[in-house]
Amino acid sequence: MIWIFKILPVCIGVLCIIIAWLPERDRKIKNPVFTDGEVVGSVTQKIYQKHSETLSFAPVVRYQTEQGEITCTISYFVPEWQYRYHKGDKIKICYEKSQPQLCSIQNGSRYEIRKVLCMTVGIGILAAYAVLWVQYN
Repeated sequence: MIWIFKILPVCIGVLCIIIAWLPERDRKIKNPVFTDGEVVGSVTQKIYQKHSETLSFAPVVRYQTEQGEITCTISYFVPEWQYRYHKGDKIKICYEKSQPQLCSIQNGSRYEIRKVLCMTVGIGILAAYAVLWVQYN
């Protein structure tokens, strides 16, 4: 029974590293298909933030599906100082197989934060376990 507690940190560290490399997809997309897309423009809308009016942006992307080429707007608007896509940028797209107009960006900023956090925690746990194992064995 004690061996379970000995290998539990290793299992948690490996699990964190595996979670970091899992692809992210939008929860609305049930049957995801991953493909490459290209940013062809952006859509703007006015938002009110901290009692002032500012612009927010969302990318317009073009990608190839089984039914043909689709151009759609990603429905995730961000303020202009956080918008990082430029016309002609190549990005990864995840879209619904039955509704190709329903899409999301594969490697968005939320994915990057999750990836860095999980990798740091996983590697930290494994390194700490290795140090303690060498010290006490």
